[in-house]
Amino acid sequence: MEVIALAELQARWRWEIQHGGAVVKRSDERFDTANDAIQDGKRHLLTLWTGEDRPPINRRLQGRQSHNAG
Repeated sequence: MEVIALAELQARWRWEIQHGGAVVKRSDERFDTANDAIQDGKRHLLTLWTGEDRPPINRRLQGRQSHNAG
């Protein structure tokens, strides 16, 4: 996923969170600078990724598994 800043009319900015080119979430708020938009978008990305709406992921257990010698 990525956060991008988009230029709006009157030199205002908003952010979008995209995954594979598709928009996942976008801001309603407008910001004075691209950096402000991206920083706010990153905060929303974190809550999206760690919240209930996060996409399912597959993870393998990390580290060594203990083997019982029998």
